[in-house]
Amino acid sequence: MHPRQAAIEVAEDSSRAAPERIAAWSQCWDWLLLTCQFDRLLQLADQIKALAEEIGDLKAAIEADVVAADAVSLAPGPKAEAIRLSQEAVIDAEGLGFPALAARAQTVNGYALATVGAFHAGIEQLLAAKDSMRERQDEPALAWADLRLARSLYWAEEPGGAARTAERVVVWARKNSNVELESGALAQLAESLCALGRLRDARAAAELALSLAQRHGLTLFEGEALIQLGDLAEAEGYYERALNYYNDALVPFGPFPSLHLRLGAVHYQLGDFGTAREELGRSIELAVAEGYADLEFKARDLLAHMAEADGNFVEALDQVRLARDAERGHRTASFDRRVAETLAGFETERLKREVDSERERREQLEYLALTDPLTDLLNRRGFDVALSQIEPGPFGLIMIDLDRFKLINDAHGHDVGDEVLRRVAHAIVAKTPDRASVTRLGGDEFAVLLPSCDVEAAREIAGDIVEGVAEVELSDLGVSTTIGVSVGCSHRHHGDEDPRELLRAADRALYKAKTEGVSRVCADHL
Repeated sequence: MHPRQAAIEVAEDSSRAAPERIAAWSQCWDWLLLTCQFDRLLQLADQIKALAEEIGDLKAAIEADVVAADAVSLAPGPKAEAIRLSQEAVIDAEGLGFPALAARAQTVNGYALATVGAFHAGIEQLLAAKDSMRERQDEPALAWADLRLARSLYWAEEPGGAARTAERVVVWARKNSNVELESGALAQLAESLCALGRLRDARAAAELALSLAQRHGLTLFEGEALIQLGDLAEAEGYYERALNYYNDALVPFGPFPSLHLRLGAVHYQLGDFGTAREELGRSIELAVAEGYADLEFKARDLLAHMAEADGNFVEALDQVRLARDAERGHRTASFDRRVAETLAGFETERLKREVDSERERREQLEYLALTDPLTDLLNRRGFDVALSQIEPGPFGLIMIDLDRFKLINDAHGHDVGDEVLRRVAHAIVAKTPDRASVTRLGGDEFAVLLPSCDVEAAREIAGDIVEGVAEVELSDLGVSTTIGVSVGCSHRHHGDEDPRELLRAADRALYKAKTEGVSRVCADHL
């Protein structure tokens, strides 16, 4: 049995006296953290806090809150409780004269803030905690704080500073034979070196971190090392190997949104799009629940690319919009002024180009999602959007159905039929004002939305459309018959009617026109 496992059993033994359980707790809580036994640790922390308060051991009670905050910051799930507990612990420890415990609480608070994207505030807390530790010459606490600082710097997109800090921790850990700290620092060093493009050095660090963690039962750092090895394999194109590493990391880590995002990306590279969508969906679900808007953005952006590659522009547009909303929420909640202020001019320009490129891509997707590819008119989805945006005031709607189109299509084939539809669409557009929205609803049905249009103008435009379509030249297609249209009009005089009623009225008018013959115009006004 591991020595600290025996201490855990004493701490959990309700038959033991409170001082004995609290003493055992101080020897084992860190082991529960390092082995990812978060639920067990949180339950025990609650028990120890209650015992400490009963016997008046305020320092132990505060320490229980600090440990609980640490567990919440490391475990899957929202981090608000970690921030609250650690902030309260800092205040309580400082007020009661426990400076070392206050610095520990400040370290946890800084790390918890960094996990939710508040990098500037988190790093400031970590640096303040280090100043306090340095004054007391508490080197072990300084080293652990540096490990948290390295991770926070990496998240703040400062991999160079993260790598230097992690290397400093590795040196101290080896000098003082602290295997636990060395394993964690090597895992962080590997992540930072990978971001810097030093893949060979990163792999060596990750492999050593994994070896130390597995040899000494350090589940937390084993999971981190596995993820780094997966990232390296993915960066080099070894997707099957990356998948194995990421799946192995699920065992110690559980359902982290960033891990499911990685799994989704790898399955996508392997061509397993169904599983990729499942993993990305799981990542989004966890990211939303835990407040990681940046991870939600990345997952939705990849889903958008997948949908775009499949030609599903509607889904792609929806995902781009949701990704944009997530990115906006991320920037609002966790904007880091220190990082932004240090951007050089070329970096600012690079970001601007990326934003412009994303805007152009989003506009293109929106165009494709709302446009009929055959005629370049609005499609039914575009029509619904335009109809929903009708402003108060007079408004006209024209519904159009081609006469004799089925005969032409059956006799001459779909290619000729498609060209007829294109020419009819062109003729309709030519006879409508610029402010109108012309739509191909599907098949041989068209519609024209006429904002700020009175009854007489709508009827005149409808008549012009009938004449314009009749003049469409089809002889070069081998079609000897002329094409005609039946037209139904509706008109809204005021601004309080439901636009859908306008649509239903136009449908009734169109049906009446079809029953009366060819090239007829009928009206049904509201």
